[in-house]
Amino acid sequence: MDSQDVCQTLGITKRTLQSYREKGIVPYSNVGGKFFYRESDVAAYLESRTKRKEA
Repeated sequence: MDSQDVCQTLGITKRTLQSYREKGIVPYSNVGGKFFYRESDVAAYLESRTKRKEA
């Protein structure tokens, strides 16, 4: 996934995504100056932020 895909998926801005990279919140690769993210890493981040209903 590229940065635009991740921003749309997470509902965040490019600046927020940059902050996530700087803080190590979402793993990424940099190829030719462009950032890429694994779908599984983005899904894991979403899962970690999901609130569960307590029984």
